Formats: sequence, structure tokens, C-alpha cells
Amino acid sequence: MQRRILIVDDDRQMVRTLCDILRLRGWEAQGAHSGEEAVAAVKREQYTTVLMDVRMGGMSGVDALKMMKAERPALRVVLMTAYTANDLLAEATRQGALKILSKPVAVPGLIEMLEESVEQTHRVLVVDDDPAYLKTLTAILRDGGYVVFEARDLDDALGKIKGREPAAVVLDLRLPHGGPRDSVVAIKEVSPAVCLILYSGSPGALEEAAATVPSSWVYATLQKPFAPERLVEILDEIRVA
Repeated sequence: MQRRILIVDDDRQMVRTLCDILRLRGWEAQGAHSGEEAVAAVKREQYTTVLMDVRMGGMSGVDALKMMKAERPALRVVLMTAYTANDLLAEATRQGALKILSKPVAVPGLIEMLEESVEQTHRVLVVDDDPAYLKTLTAILRDGGYVVFEARDLDDALGKIKGREPAAVVLDLRLPHGGPRDSVVAIKEVSPAVCLILYSGSPGALEEAAATVPSSWVYATLQKPFAPERLVEILDEIRVA
């Protein structure tokens, strides 16, 4: 299981200390000392997680987060801050920050959270009101090594997202009681960081969803019928992003 992390802070001593601690815990840790340097590193290499300060000289952690997500939408980014700036932190959440930690960071809690974030990459929620199709997709993904949860309607899906925190949601857009946009918006409001994979037998539904929400909200789309192997490939991309 990959454990590659980029630590980003303009406090060089903090970067060195956190890198040393995480290396002792089995992580491959690298450091960067500015938002600009971190964005360049993410463009060059793949990381399991980025742990980054919000306030740094030059580019802020929130601006760096936006650029990282544009480059690698599935990247898990954890932000740290010693300040209370509600507007800035709300923007970070909307942009898909996985967590926002208060500084000084408690190392035991940090390590536990990072390990949980790695485990989270194996958790997938499949949402479909067709029991037979839901069962088929679940079986295929479990054979691929994923921990799969099922939901047959949007309310059930939102509850499982809150309780299970999957890394990805595989969503049939033709659910009862709501249009494609409504489903996408509701899921992103509950979990902005989740990777959303949409599928439908109706090309119009996929086009409507793509046209009415920010492009960064949707990781991938699949037109039914699709090869199950393609879905596994997409989830594998997310897991190693």
C-alpha cells in the first residue's frame, strides 16, 4: 500500500521534523517550503497525501490546493492552520480539502488520520436503484480489492457517505425523486473531497450533469453499457493518485 506524502510549510524545521517522524512510521516523506514549490512537485510526482500549511509566504495553501486539484482531482490534501479565518477555511473545504487541522498539530492524531486516509482509498459507495445491477457492480469491485457499500436512493447514499467516508461514489444518475444535478450537488455538499464517478444509460443525463456543475466535481463519466473493467481502472487511478 503506497504511503507517499508531501509536507508543505515555510517553517523548514517543522517540515524536517514531520518528514523524519513519518519516515519512522513507514511513509516516504518529501518536503516543500512554498505553495509554488508544492504545486510543481505534485505535477512531477504522485503522492498519497499532501499535508500543507494554509498561510505561507507567496502562494497560500488554499490557492495551492486549487491548482493541485486541477492537476490531480483525486489527490488527498490535508491543510494545517494556526489562524481562524472562516472564509478562507470554508473555501478550502469547498475546493475539496480532506481535513483542516489546527496548529500545533498533535502528531499521534495526525498519524492516525493519515493512516485512515490511506484505508479510505479502498472504500467505494455504489448508488443504483436497480438491485441486480447494484449487486453485479458490487461483486466486481470487491473482486478488485475494494470495500464496497451500497445505496438504492439518494438519502441512503448521503447517510452512508457521512458514516463511511468513501473515497469514491459511483452514481447512477437516474435515481427516483431528483434530477442529475440535484444528486451531484447533494453529494458534494456532504463530502466535497469525494471523487464522483457518474454513469447513465441516457446520454442526456450525463450531459446535463456535466453542464450544470463545476467540471472539477466530476472525476469521470461512464455511458451504459460500460465494461466493468473500465470502472475498476478509474478507481485504481483514484487509489494511487
